[in-house]
Amino acid sequence: MPFSKFLKFWFPVITYSGIIFYVSSLPDLRLPLKAGHLDKLVHIFEFLPFGFLLARAITGGERRCLTIKICLSVVVLSFLYALSDEFHQIFVIGRSASLWDVLADTVGGVLGIALYGRREAKAKVSLTRKVESQ
Repeated sequence: MPFSKFLKFWFPVITYSGIIFYVSSLPDLRLPLKAGHLDKLVHIFEFLPFGFLLARAITGGERRCLTIKICLSVVVLSFLYALSDEFHQIFVIGRSASLWDVLADTVGGVLGIALYGRREAKAKVSLTRKVESQ
């Protein structure tokens, strides 16, 4: 893989992973609202872009349908990063680890795949219509 392609597709994944790591490093981080399991929604929306970016990087920007292999790769990578993120939080003052957070993060990764797949399907339909109209 050429370095420019690596930068285009994997650098955003690495950068976003760094952002997640940084936020997880903040001690005593609390939501401004006390609303039950609202934090699980935060976890889902935190990992949604991660799943999207992973799907984009794994496909290398090629317009193709998402295969089971690609989807499974994104789910496993989202799960493993979520697990490492929760493990990391054990060592941060005022933070703790939760398997429920890992699950919410993984759900966010899955939603990111779905969003990417929908975007690609729309782009493919648009391209097909454009070719047919010529």
